[in-house]
Amino acid sequence: MVYTDEYFIKQEAREWRNTELQATDFIVPLMDYPNRSAWLTYRQELRDWPTTDAFPDTKPVASAEL
Repeated sequence: MVYTDEYFIKQEAREWRNTELQATDFIVPLMDYPNRSAWLTYRQELRDWPTTDAFPDTKPVASAEL
């Protein structure tokens, strides 16, 4: 298998996304966490990102309220 620059760019983007998800995993079970709904929306955007046309060029951005 030959790896291209595009492969490495996408892999790095996935690693960033996974780190963001892991950093916010603790929020999911906490029903009273501040701005929980916005955090969950951001996490969904992170999960959906690899299937969008914006991947890997435009990373999801957390809402200003977070």
